[in-house]
Amino acid sequence: MEEVSNQKGEKTKATKVAISVAFCLAVSKAVVGFLTGSLSILSSAVDSILDIAASFFNFIALKKSEEPADIGHQYGHGKYEAMAAFIQSIIIFLSGIFILISAWDKFIHNKHPEVTSAGFIVMGISIGATVFLTIYLRYKAKKENSLVLESDAMHYSIDLYTNIGIILALFIIKITGLTVIDSIVAAIVALYIIYSAIKLSLQVSKQLLDSSIEEEVYSKLLKVLESFGEYHLDFHRLRTRSAGNEIFIDMHLTLCRKLTLEEVHKITDIIEHAISKEIKGADVTIHPEPCNHRDDDHTECNSNRIRQGLEKLKD
Repeated sequence: MEEVSNQKGEKTKATKVAISVAFCLAVSKAVVGFLTGSLSILSSAVDSILDIAASFFNFIALKKSEEPADIGHQYGHGKYEAMAAFIQSIIIFLSGIFILISAWDKFIHNKHPEVTSAGFIVMGISIGATVFLTIYLRYKAKKENSLVLESDAMHYSIDLYTNIGIILALFIIKITGLTVIDSIVAAIVALYIIYSAIKLSLQVSKQLLDSSIEEEVYSKLLKVLESFGEYHLDFHRLRTRSAGNEIFIDMHLTLCRKLTLEEVHKITDIIEHAISKEIKGADVTIHPEPCNHRDDDHTECNSNRIRQGLEKLKD
């Protein structure tokens, strides 16, 4: 129980780090952006402010998803993670639209940004901080198998690319004096943000709509079932879905009708344990069914052979 509690604490700790870094970046970008009049820096500041909101939603969702199953949520609260990621995709999309409109307004009214050393410094610091945050969140997302942290890492990786684009735009303006570059880069950043938001929402919607688990994980599941092929005749009605970092698997398993209830239970228990060991976060339910062979025809599902196999597993 203590290990589970520590794992949950690591998730919320990651979101706290993300909020802290995003806050520092938003303040520094906003100050420099207003002083220089650079739309690129201001658009990046807006994105950092939205990062704070997104990470805060993630923090609340993670706290909620950690709650145990109850009467109203008998499968747990794992989908709060997916819901938070979906809300984050909406926030990212709206920020992209805002930046795109601002870029057009800047272009139409021919507003010129002031390129200063402060602009280069704040964007350079922003890139360094975002690199750290992206690597940190991806590591935590993989370790904890968290969709929310994965979406947060994707969000900050977008920031990384956009910040690199912004600092390149400032450099080009400094050399060529082509201030229109500021609006062009801001528009490109906005389009990339919008594209990423749509991509993220499609990914998250699979979990919200109870889509089957990913092909890679499904292949692992099939390999486990096939490895125990000598104990069952077949499996069917195999269904899978995910909620947060939990994967729900249920199936029907055809077994020899001559096996005792205790032996049937032992087989299903062994298979469930093997699946859970191979697939992290798996919640497996197996419904055993008797074979339809006649009492004098059990050559395909020899119960004695199965019992010998169970004894070996037991040893």
